[in-house]
Amino acid sequence: MTELRFLLLQFLLVTTNCENVGWKKYFAEETSEFHDIPLTWEDPTPVPDWLSGTYVRNGPAQISFGSERRVLTSWLDGFAKLHSFKFSGSQVLFSGKMLESPNYLASVAAGELQPMTTLNKFRTAEEEWTWWEKLTIMKMTLQMTAFDNNNPALWRIGQKNIEDGVYLAVTDAPVPTRFNISDLSTIGMMYPSSWPATISGCAHWMREVGTDNNAINFQRKKALTGLPYVEVQRYRPEDDYATPEVIATFVPKKLSTIHSFSITENYAVFFFYPVIIDGKRMFETGFHVFELLTWLENEQTDVFVVNLKTGNVTQFETKPTYSAHHANAYENGENELIVDISPTPYINLRDYLALENQLNPPEVSTGVFTTDEEEFERYTIDLANEKIKSEHFPNTIKNKFVNNFDFPTINEDYRGLPYCIVYGWSAMDYSRMALVKKNICDSTKDLVFYIEDHYSSEMHFLPSPTKTAEDDGVLVTIVFDGTKEKSYLLILDAKTLEPVNKAYLPHNIPWSAHGMHFPEANFQIGKENIKNKPKKQMKKLEL
Repeated sequence: MTELRFLLLQFLLVTTNCENVGWKKYFAEETSEFHDIPLTWEDPTPVPDWLSGTYVRNGPAQISFGSERRVLTSWLDGFAKLHSFKFSGSQVLFSGKMLESPNYLASVAAGELQPMTTLNKFRTAEEEWTWWEKLTIMKMTLQMTAFDNNNPALWRIGQKNIEDGVYLAVTDAPVPTRFNISDLSTIGMMYPSSWPATISGCAHWMREVGTDNNAINFQRKKALTGLPYVEVQRYRPEDDYATPEVIATFVPKKLSTIHSFSITENYAVFFFYPVIIDGKRMFETGFHVFELLTWLENEQTDVFVVNLKTGNVTQFETKPTYSAHHANAYENGENELIVDISPTPYINLRDYLALENQLNPPEVSTGVFTTDEEEFERYTIDLANEKIKSEHFPNTIKNKFVNNFDFPTINEDYRGLPYCIVYGWSAMDYSRMALVKKNICDSTKDLVFYIEDHYSSEMHFLPSPTKTAEDDGVLVTIVFDGTKEKSYLLILDAKTLEPVNKAYLPHNIPWSAHGMHFPEANFQIGKENIKNKPKKQMKKLEL
């Protein structure tokens, strides 16, 4: 590409009008239930014959129940729906089903949202919970039933097989929902130990490095006396949800809002940002969690490094920041840790997915990203000298999307180990969405995939059995084609970020945050389910 052509493409991307075709349809409620529908590939190009396992997507799908009152005002408040893709080479079966938590079922039966904790407030003051309803929610809070809408993420604990594995829909609340990986039916809620009281959990579990099945996570606890504390936990295959092994405990200075953390071969790394949920005001503000988001002025970010082998905890401080999603971390010698994160404005939790904002993207580009002015960032922790420094990555190809991304994912074989490649999702002006391949070792190899009026989402890396390189594999993701107002399953070559194939879906998948691939979840699929259309392969826009 000539330099003139490159500059012209950048100019068009930033200055031309964007009609946001089909954008509002992307957020249409979709509650239908269906099972094992064979998908048809659009192109004759074969997908890899080694594809297997089940890819499950979790995300909001329902914000109303028939009544005009108490319609949820944030898409992130929408009740969860699971979608699964069962792979067997070129054969794919597509299923979808609402997650049936107790509060969801009660609201369906009543035809209106029933008392529970939500993230954002209602549209009008008249719709807010009454004093008696708030008392009900307070009682439910003590019983850990006030919030059960586990709509962003997924995990598996227990044995690595579909018979004994415990498949969970999870969020930062401490009570996940167990579901059946075969038909997506809800099995029930999973509760932590009854005492000490569990305040919160974490949506992004981590597989322990060097193990095939151990998982690391944390919960915040509160005993009858003393301050709230953090319990770092290890889930071995034989552990159930309520009784993990306790690795370490520590008392943080502040109860920060934390959605993810990092892990290395020997350490777990937690960033406690100067952002809290002011729980003392929960009753007066109507049990709307994100209305209580508070930035602590003149506070630093506290960093806790937990030795997973000994339980020793070391505390550091770094500049004030916020990030919902860590990308990866690793050990650089004996005394240095590298931690990579995707910073975002903390207030995005409340405002970005508020439907009054989300449904009205600008027609003329403002150049504002989901990440605002924050860029993908690296923290280097000097364990010996107790120092932390941070730095950004170069943008050698001069593309606006390259360092402004969220939802970072990697080849999980490199989790907690030295790595070079992170895959991210970038959104400018809400609707201009791109997929990014960031090479943190050689920025000249950065790549961007972008199609106007196609609304993309988080990618998940599936490694090739040959594993000849870190990017030897494919990426799976869900995209909404605004021009056709239809969702499609997209497979990208992880090396080139070029499309391998896509399959339009008979049922749309609204905006969603995260997915998870379960390689052990293999199901028999007949050859009669292989379908292809003789169409020209989709091309990406070169940026």
